[in-house]
Amino acid sequence: MIIIDGSYGEGGGQILRYAASLAAAAGEKVKVINIRANRPNPGLRPQHLGGLKLLHEICGGDVSGLKIGSKEVVLKYDYPKAGRYYYDVGTAGSVTLVMQTLLPVLSCGKGRFEVTLVGGTDVKWSPTIDYFRHVFMWNLSKFGVKGRIELIKRGYYPRGGGRVKLVVDGAEGKFKKVDFTRASIIATKVISVCSNLPSHIASRQIEAVKFKLEQLSIGSTEYLVEVNGPDKAFGKGTSIVIYSEMENSIRCGGDSIGEKGKPAESVGWDAYQRYLEWYNSTAALDRFMGDMVIPYIFLAGGGNFSAPILTKHMESALYVAKTILGINFQVIQGESRVDVMIG
Repeated sequence: MIIIDGSYGEGGGQILRYAASLAAAAGEKVKVINIRANRPNPGLRPQHLGGLKLLHEICGGDVSGLKIGSKEVVLKYDYPKAGRYYYDVGTAGSVTLVMQTLLPVLSCGKGRFEVTLVGGTDVKWSPTIDYFRHVFMWNLSKFGVKGRIELIKRGYYPRGGGRVKLVVDGAEGKFKKVDFTRASIIATKVISVCSNLPSHIASRQIEAVKFKLEQLSIGSTEYLVEVNGPDKAFGKGTSIVIYSEMENSIRCGGDSIGEKGKPAESVGWDAYQRYLEWYNSTAALDRFMGDMVIPYIFLAGGGNFSAPILTKHMESALYVAKTILGINFQVIQGESRVDVMIG
């Protein structure tokens, strides 16, 4: 049995999600201990339980310790079974984090998986649905992942209520090796969204950064404003994503969400600063992509990437992937980026 220390690195729910995902993808028996040990309310919380239970429903197998407050779980999943699944995260729990857990596993399966998720599409501490589908899913296709996301309805804190459908055609674990490199930018897109709020809010999120973006060498730039009513969004909220596509067809960027009392200009500026961190570096990937591609590089048997900085989430992902899959890695810190070589 493989042991994962849940207090390693950032020590939050992310390390548990990585452990469960890679345990299922690799077919290994994994025990996670010290779950969220350093947090004010340690152990499993409702938002963690749901994703693990859904994974169990899809794969079957033997799983123990799935209860609120549990600081230890044992995971031994079987092979994922193609079909249609439904899961309501509850309140505004992040649907993108659930999909992040599921995607490596579904890609290791055979046949078509259709998973409908209800919850938060644009919430704190997780990728917005637009970053997830336009940046993350786009880049995953380089590994041979065949998936798409249908956004049916947006959902916001605190009530959630958003709805998405994830469709994946299993590739039976045949991941392509990818070496991510920096290349010239050919095009940039900004998507600014407001739901059940005055339309000028979405426009102000863009106007706060438009002049700054136009001073950069970011190729042709497209600005898209999306204004949603109750038929397209549950609750009130805003978000913005800024991303560029390079000559090698890799996409990177940054996103941000609105909060009560936070000016629209600040929302746009936060996304711009996250975009700028990647733009001003020589890294191939932004810090969020650098975190999220790690399981796929390990499942492919190796590959290289660079990111502006080495985050705690990256450290956790590298630790879990190496421990479960037994593949070594090397990290080299440079002046304007960190290089990660796996395999």
